[in-house]
Amino acid sequence: MAVGLTEYATGKYGWLKNRKPRPPLNQLILSIFYHVTSVRRATRALNELKRAFVDWNEVRVSHPAEVAGVLSSAPWAMEGAERLVWLLRELYEVHNRTNLDFLAELTPAQARTCLKRLSTVPRDVADEVLLLSLDVPVLPCSAAAARMSHRLGLLPDDRATVKNQRALAKAFEDDAYAPVHLFFCDYADKLCLPEEPLCERCPLGRMCVTRR
Repeated sequence: MAVGLTEYATGKYGWLKNRKPRPPLNQLILSIFYHVTSVRRATRALNELKRAFVDWNEVRVSHPAEVAGVLSSAPWAMEGAERLVWLLRELYEVHNRTNLDFLAELTPAQARTCLKRLSTVPRDVADEVLLLSLDVPVLPCSAAAARMSHRLGLLPDDRATVKNQRALAKAFEDDAYAPVHLFFCDYADKLCLPEEPLCERCPLGRMCVTRR
């Protein structure tokens, strides 16, 4: 299963080995959008914001409705805008700045702790920033990723524990962490639902041991 997932993820997103990492705050903002829309739409939304506003501080002092208008006319835009403005305001309150570039000077453990000081940043989102912005070889494990991994036979249970995160990481090569994580962002939250998973739309449906 890990081989099949890796093949699909790298085919869709590429290996991402030679990509230029985004600044930590840009990646954190993308992470917020990943949870409300697809990876492709989230990336487009980030670029639209960068074109429409001078900097993230301008977004911080803007009304969420104004930010949502830049993002999209889709229903997810308002939720994404509210989360973003809340994050930027809290970041400014906690760190007196609207950037996270200082994370590069910290150890991975220190950077994770610093990110988790923000109320909107759980461990899996912090790890996402470590992986995709700071090139730390860590595979994030959200509740949705753990649930999907369990259904695919990659984990013994569906809990997003540190133990399961380590077990999931061992199933993949380090180079595959980024595309595998993006796969979970696109499919675990949106298709592998807790009660009524949309198995017929899952690209790994034929390989899934619990497909309904």
